[in-house]
Amino acid sequence: MIIFTLMFLLGVLYLQTLSRLPDANIMYVLLASGLCFWMVSRKWLPFAGILFAFAAGFTWAAWYACGILSWSLSREWEGKPLQATGYIQSLPVPTPFGERFEFYLEELKDARRVVHPHTSIRLIQPVTGRDQTARLKPGDKWRLLVRLKRIHGTENLGAFDFEAWALQKGLRAIGTVIRSDANRLADHRWHHYPVQQIRHHLQEKMLYYLPPDPASQWLMALVTGERQNMAQNDWQVLRNTGTNHLMAIGGLHIGIMSGFSYFVIMWLWRRCPWLVLRVPAKHAGLAGAFLIASIYGALSGFLIPAQRACVMFAASIFAMLFNKTLSAWRAWSIALLCVLLINPLSVLTESFWLSFGTIALIIYGMSCRVSPSGWWWKWGRVQWVIGVGLMPMTLMLFQQCSLVSFIANSIAIPWLAFCILPICFLGVIFLYVSPLIGVVLLTLAAKSLSLLWLTLSWISRLPVAVWHLNIPNHFIFILTTLGFMILLLPAGWPGRWLGVFWMLPVLFWHAPKPDKGHFWMTLLDVGQGLAVVIQTRHHVLVYDAGPNIANQSDAGERIVVPYLRTLAIRKLDKLVISHGDNDHLGGAQAVINAVTVQAIETSVPEKIKTAYTRYCQRGRTWQWDGVNFSYLYPGDGDFHLGNDSSCVLRIDNGMHQILLPGDIEKFAEKQLIAHYPGELKSDILIAPHHGSKTSGLVAFIQSVHPRYVIYSTGYRNRYHFPHTHVAAAYQRLQAVAYNTADTGMLQFKITKNKQIEDPYSYRQARARYWQDREE
Repeated sequence: MIIFTLMFLLGVLYLQTLSRLPDANIMYVLLASGLCFWMVSRKWLPFAGILFAFAAGFTWAAWYACGILSWSLSREWEGKPLQATGYIQSLPVPTPFGERFEFYLEELKDARRVVHPHTSIRLIQPVTGRDQTARLKPGDKWRLLVRLKRIHGTENLGAFDFEAWALQKGLRAIGTVIRSDANRLADHRWHHYPVQQIRHHLQEKMLYYLPPDPASQWLMALVTGERQNMAQNDWQVLRNTGTNHLMAIGGLHIGIMSGFSYFVIMWLWRRCPWLVLRVPAKHAGLAGAFLIASIYGALSGFLIPAQRACVMFAASIFAMLFNKTLSAWRAWSIALLCVLLINPLSVLTESFWLSFGTIALIIYGMSCRVSPSGWWWKWGRVQWVIGVGLMPMTLMLFQQCSLVSFIANSIAIPWLAFCILPICFLGVIFLYVSPLIGVVLLTLAAKSLSLLWLTLSWISRLPVAVWHLNIPNHFIFILTTLGFMILLLPAGWPGRWLGVFWMLPVLFWHAPKPDKGHFWMTLLDVGQGLAVVIQTRHHVLVYDAGPNIANQSDAGERIVVPYLRTLAIRKLDKLVISHGDNDHLGGAQAVINAVTVQAIETSVPEKIKTAYTRYCQRGRTWQWDGVNFSYLYPGDGDFHLGNDSSCVLRIDNGMHQILLPGDIEKFAEKQLIAHYPGELKSDILIAPHHGSKTSGLVAFIQSVHPRYVIYSTGYRNRYHFPHTHVAAAYQRLQAVAYNTADTGMLQFKITKNKQIEDPYSYRQARARYWQDREE
């Protein structure tokens, strides 16, 4: 069973490496060939089924992906008002921009045509429509005037892949609701998304009664599984302490509640002889526990950890009810196969690997041992296995792992099991029986959770709380995982210490660096903003750090820092923030918090107050590893001009030049021409102000005369950058143009003795079948 499931998983995984979905005929031939081979050779070849399992996994995943990708929003409809009809299928989530919700789209039309996509999209009802958002709830059928765009995310090394996430969620477009009198509630069906309706009702009930305590939002997460609006600082505490799983409903929570229910039901059942004579108390307890587990899993939205826990629990219960023996590995493989059958694209999520990886580690680390004595040793062993065994996976996924997870989980798990979850759920039940008692219980649970949170926050601030390390590729990840598995073998196993040697590659790996006199420029895809990383042989400079949008999407934390950690960069020699606009400054604080920054230079030092912040100023120069850096602008009187105060940095290795002008506009461009007549020519130019029509003076463009011009813009940005007239001016000089919205992360490797080669485009190099492409 386990071999079949693992080969099915490999078939699913292989599909995710393809840049195009295979032809349907190829899929069916592959599946039929595997089935025929298995039927013919299964008697004389014991493992003949593995080819069929691989083909079945590949075909099932491809068929599932084809179903989702069968409809895409037409490019001619992007950004245009459209009438959408369908059902709200998720809990509305409040954001700084309005209510966000998933919408099952049955019909979409404009003045000329109508389509019936029968797919899911994500919408935001703006804040200005609060009178309408208050009525949004799952199961409602609405006719809405919307403005949509295709699924298109930023693409960077080490960063979150929004397009892959949207694919496994089944989302095919995102957009906003236009405030209009045409927006109307058409119908409500109780049988459409009934679980979501129950979750919504429970959420409203809890919001009405929950005490005004910061911990209340986490109580909501523990009951309904809704965590999408949590503060980034809270998530940082959980990551630093290795306790993320505490606030994501999964096996731990379901196990606690089902175990609590099992003993309560069994105790009550035994009080009634008539019931005991007909159904054994143990069977009644198991049935009741499974019912509670299913209900709790449904309330959480049946996310992957809950699916896995419920399937494993169901398999174990049915085995016990029928007096069968079910090994832990068989239960694990059954759960894995069921989750893949429900949604094979769940392999694109981190929770899939963490959920199944954790349980596999527990089974591996706790089986085939002599039964130990003492409850503390048993508990400590589990935490040790999880804390140590998950290190390679957490380093691979997040470039960090917690070194205090053993301590934090040893405190938090029993605290959650005995002092928070049971009280919280009793409080929820009493809200429907006696609201007064329910409020008292929920308040008690919130106070208990607040005390736990204070403890976790203190632990997360310990100097040794987090270890940052990057696993650069899958080969080193496999070697490191094997090393940890060897170390977790039972005591007395010969040569167990040799596992250390398998981990040496990850400890001694060093990211490649440019040679002396060479430098690399990486333009990160931060959407509508700018972030550039410059590397020389022994130094690193970051120019701008991208936007921070309403404290919900910090490009510094999401994109710049993961990229630096992927390259094992722990120190910045210089952070340059060109000016004070959010799309350049917003992510700076996250970068400062995450890595050691030795110097900050900016035109707005009042916005980044540190002891090592100073002005960028015309005439300041320095040299790193044979590469010259110089500020061309601003001058002494140019620091209060907004965009026209941007730091203009020129990089020159004696043969090739790069110009980073920030958001300068025509006034600053004239200043540069006046101060540096005939000296501005550069091979690569980051287009000033993202190609805005307020910049791009023809004389300036001709003075620079770039071979490459790069626009750092967001996909379908509201400013419509780059402006057509500016782009045309560069085209007349035959400059090769790139836009990060189309290419993703771009990297130029500038060598001293060779012409500049075309850049590495992350989106092109890592092409996958789900990515948005020009038709």
